[in-house]
Amino acid sequence: MRHTLPIAPQFYVTAPQPCPYLEGRMERKLFTALQGEYAEKLNDTLSKQGFRRSQNVLYRPSCAECSACLSARI
Repeated sequence: MRHTLPIAPQFYVTAPQPCPYLEGRMERKLFTALQGEYAEKLNDTLSKQGFRRSQNVLYRPSCAECSACLSARI
């Protein structure tokens, strides 16, 4: 008997860069690749946790001292 377990996504954090929304602040993003047979479920799960999608990348702001950015699904 063979069992296949889903592979947990690997997450990465970008280097600090100027925030495009708040002048004088720096931002970082937490991101992961959207791929494989569980991509649809991963997208659904993480989008409910504030992640956004750009092609095959899921990301969300991950700023140490700021939580001003809020994701909204429309």
